Amino acid sequence: MGSATEEVNQNKNSEPSSDDEKTPFTEKEVNGDDVQIVKNGIENCQDHSTSSKDKKGGIMTKLKNNAIYREKYLISLGIMWSFFVLGWTIGQFGPSLLDLRIITNASLKKASGFMTGHSVGYLVGSIISGIIFDKMKGEKTYCVSSFSLALTVIVAFIPWCSIYELMVGIHVFKGMAGGGLDTTGNALLISLWRADGRSFMQSIHFAFAIGGAISPFVTAPFLAPDENPQNNSVPSSDIIGNASLTTTTDLSNATQWDVPRTESRLFIPFSIASFLAVTATIPLFVMACTSKRPTEKKTEKSEDEEVDKERNVEKLSTGMKVLVLIIMMLLMGLYCAMEDGFNNFLATFCVSELKWTKYIASVVTAVFWASFTAGRFLGIFLARSFKPVRMIFILSVFLLIGFLGFFLTAQFKFYEGIWISTGLIGFSMSIIFPSIFSWTEDSILPVTGFIASLFLIASSAGSMINPIILGFLMENSTPMWFTYIMLGESVIMLMVFFLVWTIANRIKLPKNTFKEVKIEIRSEDPDEYRSIIAESEINEDRL
Repeated sequence: MGSATEEVNQNKNSEPSSDDEKTPFTEKEVNGDDVQIVKNGIENCQDHSTSSKDKKGGIMTKLKNNAIYREKYLISLGIMWSFFVLGWTIGQFGPSLLDLRIITNASLKKASGFMTGHSVGYLVGSIISGIIFDKMKGEKTYCVSSFSLALTVIVAFIPWCSIYELMVGIHVFKGMAGGGLDTTGNALLISLWRADGRSFMQSIHFAFAIGGAISPFVTAPFLAPDENPQNNSVPSSDIIGNASLTTTTDLSNATQWDVPRTESRLFIPFSIASFLAVTATIPLFVMACTSKRPTEKKTEKSEDEEVDKERNVEKLSTGMKVLVLIIMMLLMGLYCAMEDGFNNFLATFCVSELKWTKYIASVVTAVFWASFTAGRFLGIFLARSFKPVRMIFILSVFLLIGFLGFFLTAQFKFYEGIWISTGLIGFSMSIIFPSIFSWTEDSILPVTGFIASLFLIASSAGSMINPIILGFLMENSTPMWFTYIMLGESVIMLMVFFLVWTIANRIKLPKNTFKEVKIEIRSEDPDEYRSIIAESEINEDRL
């Protein structure tokens, strides 16, 4: 910094103009590691000064004084509500699976095709929406509102599809709408806030968890009554673990009983979900029509280079980007395979293996979503204090412990442990998904619509493969395969995390490195300026 200081002093000793004497340099703006000295009276300086005042004020001050911030904030709230609806539709699937079997007269193995179809649709929807989002030059909020509208129509039709093939097809379309909403919602939020959006990212996924936690309670009263005698023979004291089970029914019969011919009222909770989707679509569409935000026109290359400088990472080669993306997709796929598999098969496992009623199984699913929601809520505040990589590591360890506890308590029929383990699993899963997005944006790659779609493609692939394996093994071998697979996947996910963490550390610039910073000192004459090249020390903490 010595040479830079000397040059500044030389410029200072040079003969100043009269304008310079009257209007000294009074403002200094610090952006990350770059220092730029600007002068009062210049338009750019006024904009930066306004933004600096906004940053110092609270949220209410920003909402009142900054129209762009206010619009971004309202759009974020719209995305949050749409994710609430998305969580609602996904959360009600697990408890309603047995009634969907009644509607289509399908076995558990065939009913797993609903989940597979949903995952295939999620994959296709993620691909299409990611391409559309990146290619779209106008207001991208239209993308989110369009997929929310599609979800409105599709959910309303599900309870009326009594033909098995039609039910699979409608779940494919539901997955496409959900995948599109998920991809565009995440990508739009990151494009709005970039590195400042950690808490907003946790917030929209918190809303997703709330929807998933509430929907099982709303769905349960409309499920068809239990008509299987072996389920009704279990006393309530057995369910909570105060006594041992007295039912001694052959296990194969427990997993392959005939579907009871009872009338389902599943159209009521699905109609409620459709109405909620309408309430998410309209505000987003209105905000898209009235948007006044300037549209940034940047090439993908220039945007990537700018974000790389902000995140203080090396510019990755194409081969390294492909390698990193593949491993990140594997991490995301494993996580979503566990989340969707555990959520969707938990009620079925409790009914078939533990001999609980469908209502109690729905309550257990709600416990999972309640703990999941509590974790997402805490994540809003934890994201301000902890780096995403640290949260992912800690929660992955807790997740492994939770699945180990679930396996042991199910094996030895310790029913209090089932409830405790389910809560721990839900809490541990809560923050991982949004933290992977934040970790990628902060330390690895800028999250564009294309990368968001790749992540959700991996999520869909994991969600698509798991139901096939779980449905086959649980029906043809033993429902305990549910616990075996969940535990094994949690171990593999922790191993993949360490691999990604190692790569992220290698592409991170070392501590106390130097880079050139251009400092521009401008006078009121736009043609007259002096430039100084200085070295700025980077004190970025390593992960």
